Parts: sequence; structure tokens; C-alpha cells
Amino acid sequence: MSKIRTLLARASVAAVALSAVTPVMAQGPATIDNSAQEADGGVGDIVVTAQFRSQRLQDTPIAITAMDSAMMESRSYNTVTDLTNSAPNVVLKPTTSAFGPGAAIYVRGVGQADTNFAYEPGVGLYVDDVYHGTVFGSQLDLLDLERVEILRGPQGTLAGKNSIGGAVKLFTKKPSGEGGFIEATTGSFDRLDLRGAGDFALVPDRLFVRVSGATRSKKGYLDRLDFGCVYPTNGVFTASAAVGKDCVIGQEGGTKYTAGRVAMRWIASDDIEVNVAASRLVDDSEPSATKLLAITVAPTLTPGITNRNVFITGPESYTNYANYTTPAFTDAGGSHNTVVWQPNTRLRTWEVSGSIDWKLGPDLALKSITSYQSISGRYGTDFDTTPYGINTNNITNTHHQFTQELRLNGTSISGLLDWTLGGYYYKATSYIEGGSIIAPGAATSSVFYSDDTIPARSVSGFAHVTAHLADRLNLTGGIRYTDDKKDYNFRRFNPFNTSQVSYTAQRLIDGAVGSYSGKRWDYRANIDYRLTDDLMVFAQYSTGFRGGGVNPRPFVIQQVVPFNPESLEAYEIGFKSDLLNRAVRLNASAFINNYKDIIFSNTAPTVVNGVVLTPQNATPTNAGDARFKGFEAELTVNPLRGLSFDGSVSYLDFQLTKLGAAGATIAGITLNSIAPFVTEWKVSAGAQYEILVGNAGTLTPRLDLAYQSSFYTNSDNNPASLVPAYTMLNGRLTWQSADEDWKVSLAVTNLTDKFYYQNKTRLPIGLVIGTPGAPREWSLTVRRAF
Repeated sequence: MSKIRTLLARASVAAVALSAVTPVMAQGPATIDNSAQEADGGVGDIVVTAQFRSQRLQDTPIAITAMDSAMMESRSYNTVTDLTNSAPNVVLKPTTSAFGPGAAIYVRGVGQADTNFAYEPGVGLYVDDVYHGTVFGSQLDLLDLERVEILRGPQGTLAGKNSIGGAVKLFTKKPSGEGGFIEATTGSFDRLDLRGAGDFALVPDRLFVRVSGATRSKKGYLDRLDFGCVYPTNGVFTASAAVGKDCVIGQEGGTKYTAGRVAMRWIASDDIEVNVAASRLVDDSEPSATKLLAITVAPTLTPGITNRNVFITGPESYTNYANYTTPAFTDAGGSHNTVVWQPNTRLRTWEVSGSIDWKLGPDLALKSITSYQSISGRYGTDFDTTPYGINTNNITNTHHQFTQELRLNGTSISGLLDWTLGGYYYKATSYIEGGSIIAPGAATSSVFYSDDTIPARSVSGFAHVTAHLADRLNLTGGIRYTDDKKDYNFRRFNPFNTSQVSYTAQRLIDGAVGSYSGKRWDYRANIDYRLTDDLMVFAQYSTGFRGGGVNPRPFVIQQVVPFNPESLEAYEIGFKSDLLNRAVRLNASAFINNYKDIIFSNTAPTVVNGVVLTPQNATPTNAGDARFKGFEAELTVNPLRGLSFDGSVSYLDFQLTKLGAAGATIAGITLNSIAPFVTEWKVSAGAQYEILVGNAGTLTPRLDLAYQSSFYTNSDNNPASLVPAYTMLNGRLTWQSADEDWKVSLAVTNLTDKFYYQNKTRLPIGLVIGTPGAPREWSLTVRRAF
């Protein structure tokens, strides 16, 4: 295997070297061509830009799931995590309330669920080729999109760092000077959504502007109950004066946000095009829905109530007892009054980006992509969801990011070579500020206010070339060099007097600095051959990595330690086919991924000189090496005009192959352990039929089914962290007018009203919480196009 790897790496370097001969073809804009589907009911094309230039999905030798806006609309997708139902070997889940607003994105078992800025994403998230460098705030709205590309497998040369699992790329609609829509939706839990977009030509054929926006409001589906009201004879807590009907004091899982975007497109000349966009998000949603599933904390933390299971509501009840309050307590720092935390998620983001496409000649083009992002959010967490406030906090995260990318695209030797040379610069400064109270009043309590600063910088250079060796044979090579650096500056204060350093063990951490730096080469070698006009086969070797960092949650100074990057080598074969005059499309791939220095959380107590310093920690540790094996297939069948079937299936096997010295210290880890978020099987199926109803237009019913097998969220595979398998069934009925100006859709998600969990978190203090998915919901949408 090592000889094969060496040969493939050398082949990619040689192919890149050949590209320097003469200049080549420029990257064109991505378009969608469904003319074949419109003409004869065949499967239409989506054009993607995964390899820095426009290509048909079926001509791109990469495992990609691509969806246009119509596909997402027909499936009732609103946010990036909704895409999980359609992409094989892809898991996208909202993060639990423990980590605030974000999306846990995993591709082929590799990803990241913790939103702390110390951790790098395991899957690259991009909007219009602009990298979003944090998990925090990554639960993006699918507003005014042209298409989505989900690239599976490491994209170390194409997308750069932190695309070790793959990449999720969102592409918005470019201004064209015409078209737009306005849409209103009502539904369950007092839902009210408004969306719209308008496209205008300020200067005919030269200057265009597109304005889009969305506002969403929906009450949460999980009720927060007053414990004293539900159990009036508990002897400890009395009912709150603010209690409402049925002892309800609030909700979780609700949505309240407004997003807007303005894009300008300037065609300066036949050779120069400039695109500038600015976006803004104002989000005041409720915290994620949270249920307490297990509580094994010390009895001294729940005085007066010996049966702690009373805090666990019914197994299929959308309720908890969270009151976001820490009652008054006394510890080494003195007596403290009651602390009330904010039970909401406040997120403010804005972004400005610009791209310049400049045709330097018939076979040479330069592309520049510049972006600045600002994310600021505050979230309160009541981890234990009990009136005791056993583990509570309020965190404010801020992230500022600047990126610059340059690409020089060309074609050489009379079209024999298509190549790209480029450079990338990333600079970010992140801040984490907020108070945490863990085990209040106990001898092992941790009470502190953090004000941490995390600067990061990454610089890379890359080259990519495709050699057209014959009419049906292509060889592709890629190489990228990356230089990473990240620091973590710790500050710890007394939360009751932030002019003082923390009075607990955290005081020794104040002023500490942890650092990580690293350099990395990544490679890609790919060969594809078109056996027939409708069947392409390919084989690929590729690498990727996820950057290292510093343990962001030390409870003692000994836990201020760095962790190293993860790296991955992937071997993949696949095919893409259009059969029966394009009535059937079948794409499939199989892979073996060798994963090195996998990062697990070590929750074992820290021991120094035989003394146990604390039982409360989750230190990121490079545990050892592993291997993923799997396959995936995607099928689309359009047997006749208006009728279509689509589906996918994927299998993923995980095996730890080696535990390092550090990995052997992680409690509960063996070579039989399964990594978090590894879903063995995923299956999806959908069907729709467009029915002509005379002059009244069309009526299109659609059903979608998605199955996902169980997975663990903790590396020690404790049964409490197991998210059970579930099957989801959604339906949609759409009427469209004959002139296609009006559309009315009735949608129902979770048709069978299945109670299921999207995510779980097990905390070292002795708590297990879960995020239940929403119950059955209906919505009615009216859309007017113009």
C-alpha cells in the first residue's frame, strides 16, 4: 500500500509540473441545464465547480451530492442540517444546547460537534467559495440558493485545511436583472415565515443587483415546566409566580430570526466581472430543545430530593424542568445570591465578500475571492434542566475572520492540460467570554468567568492539473502546502467580581497561553475513463487534515495542553452513469480511509504525582489510528414525464487499528470502540408525480423517506450516549399555476409523529442530555414569482 501511495503522490506532483508549460482555459460560471429533462423526461444536469472550473456533475470524478433550489424546495429544506436526509454517508445535526447554535457536520464519519473555537471543523463549509471557519453559527439558512454541492472524502488539495471529511458548498443566485419571488408560510407552533428576492438591472447588460431576505418565527416544541408547580409537595421548591397554563414557564426549540442579503454584479467588460455581496443575520431563537436522560451527580447537589429520577420527564414527553437559574449558594468564595441566566440564543452575524473574474486571454483567467466575516453570539445553558442549577453557564462567542484567495486558471498544450495555481490566506481572532457555575457549593465546584482570546492564521499554496490523455481518459493531480498557527490565551475571573481572579483552581490558569503550529503537504491523484458516452469510472488517492489546537476547557493548569492535527489518506473507486436514454442515473463509490491521530475527548480524572486533581474535564487527546471502509450509491429514475424517483444508500464501517499511549489512558476506550457520529447505514427514498389539471396548472404530490442507523456521540461508547436509529417520513403537495407564477404547497414533516433524538451529550459531572427532533408539523406556503 505504501508503494501505491508513493507512486500516486509522485504522479500528482509530476502532473502539476507539466502544467507550467503554457496557459489554459478559464473557469466559467456554473449553470443548470435541465433541457433534456424538459424535453423527454430524462434526468437533467447540474453543473458544479468542485475542481475550480465548470463541469457537469457526471463528468466530475468526485463523489458529490448536488441539489438545485427546486430539489431543496420540493423536500421542504430550510437549513443546512435538513440536507442530511438526502446525502449518503453524511450526518448533519443541530448541536446540543451544551454548545450553543451550530451544526455538527460529519462526512464519512469525520467531523466536529463542539462549537468551541479551539476546535477546527472536520468538514469545510463554504458559501460562494468563501470558507466559514467555525462550527459556531454554522446552522445556515438555505436562503436564495442556486445549488448545494456536498463533496465526500478529503478535499485537502481542492478545499484546503479542515476538509478532511469533505466539504459542504452553498452557492447563491447571482444577479441577472430579472426575476424574483415573495413567499409566506404558516404552520404548527404559530409558525410564520416570510421570504423574498428581487433582481434588478441598474445599468442594462452591465450592472445588476439582487436583494433577498427571510424572517422566520416559530414557538418551541418543548415546554419548560415549573417543578414546584408539577410537584407542589416536593418540600424544596415552590411554584413560580410567573407560571403559566399547565405549569409551563417557557419553551425550547423555537425559531426567531431575520436574514438579508444584497448582491451586486458588475460586468465591467467582456473580460472582467465583479461580484460583491453583503449579508446580515439577527437571530434571537430559543435554545435547542433539551431533555434530561440520566442524572448521577453527587447527592449533595440535590439536597432534599433523594430520587433524582423525578427530574426526568416521560420518555416521549417534549418537556423539561429547566429554569435557567442557579439558586443562592456558599463556597470558598463566600455567599452568593441567586443567578438567573438568559434562556435564549442571541446571534448576530454579518459578512462582506467580493470576487473578481478577469480573463487575461483566451486560455488564461484570474479569480480573486475576498471576504470578511463577523459572528457574535450569546447563549445560556441549563445543562441539568433541574431547579438546582447543577451545571449552568452563559457564554458570549465572537469571531472575526478575513480570507483572501487567488486562483490562476489556464489551458495548455492545445487543450491537453487544464490547470489551476493558487494561494490562500486566513486570519481570525476569536473571543470566548462568560460565566460558568458547576457543582455550586460542593468541594469540587468550579466557578469562574472566562475571557479567552484565540488568534489563528493559516497560509497555503496549491496547484491542480487535469491532463486529457485521450478523448476518454483523464489524469488529475493536486498538491497543497499549508502553514497553520493558533494560540489560546486564558483569563479566569471571579464571576461575582470580575476585577478579581477566580478563587477556585481556575486561578492558576489565568494568564496561561497554549500554542499550536504545524505545516502540512496534501496530495491528490485521480484517473477517470469514460467507457461509453454514458458511463465513467474513476479511481482516486487523496489526503486531508484537520488542524490541531489547545484544550479549551482546563479545570487545572496541568490540562492546558495542545493536541495535534488529524490526518487522513483515502483510496476510492467509483462510477457515474446515465442509462436508458438518461431515464436512469446511478452513481456509486467505495472507499478505504486511513485515519491517523484521531482526536477523542478524554474524560478520565487528571492525576499528578498520584493525586486526583479533578474529576471534571474533557481533554482533547490524539488517541490513535483508525480505518473507515464504506460505499454509497445514489439513484434517480425518471421513467416518464412528470414522474421521478430518487434514493440513496450508504454503509460505513469504523475500526480502531491502534491506540497510542495517550489513547490508552482514555476511560472506556478499546480497539472495539466506535468513533462519535459514525452511522453504519443510511437510506433515503423519494417519489413525486406532476399531474396536469388542465388550465388550472399542475398538482405534484411528493413523499420522502429517510432512515439512519444508531450512532454514539461519545468515544467511550457509553450506552447513555447512543442515539437510536430512526426512520423519518415527510410529505408535500404542491399546486402550481399554468403560467408558473403562483405556487401553493402543503407540507407535513415527521408524518408518523415519531419521537426521536437528533443528538446527545454526556457530561463528566454525571448528566446525560438529548436533543429530541421536532414532532409532526404542518405548514402551508404561498409563493408568487415575478
